[in-house]
Amino acid sequence: MIEEVKEEILSGLLGLLLIFGGILLLPAIPALFFAESAVPFLATGIAVASISFLARRKIRIRESYSRVSSIVIAAVGWMLISAIGAIPFAAILGFNPLDALFESMSGFTTTGMTLITDFEGVPHAILFWRSLSQWIGGVGIILLFTLILVGGGIGSWRLYHLEGREEKFTLSTIATIKRIWLIYSVLTAVCAIVLLLLGMPPFDAINTAMTALSTGGFLTKSSILYFGKPEIQVALCVFMTIGAISFSLFYNILRFDYKRIIRDVETKFLIGILLVCSLLVAVILIFHGFDPGYALLEGFFNTISIMTTTGYSSVDLNAWPLATKSILLLLMVIGGCSGSTAGGMKVWRFIVMYRAAKMEISKISLPPIAVKPIKIGGKALEEGYTVRVGAFVFLYIFAIFVQLIIMSTMVPDPLGALSLVASAQGNVGPAFYPVTEVPPAGRALLIASMWFGRLELFPVLALFSRELMDALRAKKEKAYV
Repeated sequence: MIEEVKEEILSGLLGLLLIFGGILLLPAIPALFFAESAVPFLATGIAVASISFLARRKIRIRESYSRVSSIVIAAVGWMLISAIGAIPFAAILGFNPLDALFESMSGFTTTGMTLITDFEGVPHAILFWRSLSQWIGGVGIILLFTLILVGGGIGSWRLYHLEGREEKFTLSTIATIKRIWLIYSVLTAVCAIVLLLLGMPPFDAINTAMTALSTGGFLTKSSILYFGKPEIQVALCVFMTIGAISFSLFYNILRFDYKRIIRDVETKFLIGILLVCSLLVAVILIFHGFDPGYALLEGFFNTISIMTTTGYSSVDLNAWPLATKSILLLLMVIGGCSGSTAGGMKVWRFIVMYRAAKMEISKISLPPIAVKPIKIGGKALEEGYTVRVGAFVFLYIFAIFVQLIIMSTMVPDPLGALSLVASAQGNVGPAFYPVTEVPPAGRALLIASMWFGRLELFPVLALFSRELMDALRAKKEKAYV
């Protein structure tokens, strides 16, 4: 049985690398168009795809995976892809292995932290690779693998679930993934067209559209202000918000299912929080002497950018008052909607915890035997669901504080250290301390934090759990099937 599990894991990882090898070839297109060297991408892509293809021929190919195999494929797969995706950064920009992995992990996890300071000298192929990594990572490389190489059934559902998704809006997992990619691609194309119409150059428009819908935040320039048009910032506010909304809402819109659209409590909360916090940030800025026009535009843009975990930069947030930075820090933790490309703890879990707290308060005045289920959107939550959500929230906050203690030994600014780890784990990007000044050990911690946060904690924790190790050693696979 243990050999079967190993074969499943190897089959899955090799299949993932086979697809990734093809993706690595795509930046060669802008490289050739702009007369740049395409060799690093072509050589890496062909080598990865060829080795994976030849190795897969020697093992029994699997189209379904057990729970143990799925955990290992998801957790190890993300780290493996990020490691190979770092090769172009090392080969072209001359980054050392740690910094190259940092840039790659930041891309695929859609975090958006970057060590690049001079964008003028960066080749177009690298800029495209950064955007493409975020666009692929926004929906998830595992979902792409599941769509192309995995059959239907429980195996595909396990891989789908391990990338932080719970809701299927069709009966088939594969059908759901197809619709996600279709909606995602169409929205990205619409965003690119809008940016083109607003005067953004074609290359920049395509790249920005990919990073806006993926809520990634990488830009082809040092700041969105480079393009000098407030209209572009307003348009991006719309598309960043769209990226942070669950794909199920857009599926229901296409089906004209108005009942489910109206019942979508999470989207209402997201938009409500964005409006209230953006206005509050703008008012605080005005109160501290900032120009009202600046306060409204930059207040809304940066608040939306932070909460949707996109992380576009338009101002130096360190120049803002402490009150605004405190609001943005809280929004980093909350994040976007579940089932979207956004990171963070997710608005849905925030709602569940809020309703659970409200319920516990109301129970004080009720008889001990009273049973009152928690209802959200007209539906009662399953028994034990609140406990699972509470466990996630506890681990999420606890992980931030553990990382804060470690980061505080390397970063002298407490607020800066907290923002770095909260931003990395929430896959947000901006922080109140320059990531270029974080020492190598701190960058390694942020790499782990980005990986940990993108997979929503549990798969990574399960990867190092005693139960999984026991299952692999003692051949207890049946307990996980």
